[in-house]
Amino acid sequence: MIKATDGRAAVLRALEQSGLSMAEFCRRRGLPYATVASWRGAARRAAGRFVEVEPPAAAEPGPAWRNPGAALCAEVVLPGGTVLRVYQLSDQGGAR
Repeated sequence: MIKATDGRAAVLRALEQSGLSMAEFCRRRGLPYATVASWRGAARRAAGRFVEVEPPAAAEPGPAWRNPGAALCAEVVLPGGTVLRVYQLSDQGGAR
């Protein structure tokens, strides 16, 4: 039985990367389905919490944004490699 949170996270990453159903993954690894389902549920609930993001002190304008008054405010890399960038317009740009 895996008890450490890091071990649980490793199992959940392996499940995600395996492409197998949870039942098949558990069967192949000899893990109790209900236990892994509980771990996954807890991880999803924890991931659903909001996290406060503060902009960097000296944000550089992003190359994808065409407005020269825009500054990169935050960048979030999602699972799977998708990148979400949030820009803030300066007061000269008319909006925030």
